Amino acid sequence: MRKGLIILAVFVVLLGLVGAAGVFAAPKVLKAAYPLPENEVTFPHDFHATTLGLECEFCHRAAETSRAATAPGLEQCMFCHKAVGLANPRAQIVRAAWESGEPLDWIRQYRLPDHTQFQHEPHITAGVACSVCHGDVGAMGQVEPARTLKMGDCVGCHKQNGAPTQCAICHT
Repeated sequence: MRKGLIILAVFVVLLGLVGAAGVFAAPKVLKAAYPLPENEVTFPHDFHATTLGLECEFCHRAAETSRAATAPGLEQCMFCHKAVGLANPRAQIVRAAWESGEPLDWIRQYRLPDHTQFQHEPHITAGVACSVCHGDVGAMGQVEPARTLKMGDCVGCHKQNGAPTQCAICHT
């Protein structure tokens, strides 16, 4: 009987170590499962947002209706770049990709877990500025995450602003 308890205790400890290793290895596993592409073009958010005065939704048209704001397709870029800015080397890369039918792989800055359902629309409707979560992209040449967007960050903001905090609001 005692031998059985010792074997069970060793098994439980090993199981705990495997679980702990999984928690600490999770970021590396996620990066391996969702590798970031090489970015062919550094998108100049500062020029488009500040110099040209474009609103975020001009390019990120899906922000109000989909889970992700999404990077615009090349067709959206070519809406303007068929006529303007073609002397710029970055615009030439965009045009070449458009003409060849090859997509550009932009680096995705924000990725939420699959078990999280996030909608931009209620935040936009509530008057939450994009910069609250994404920072001052008008001052960034290449966007970098401004907040962690971890659960505690989101729940803290919801509590501070009187927004719902029930689990089912964000988790399926």
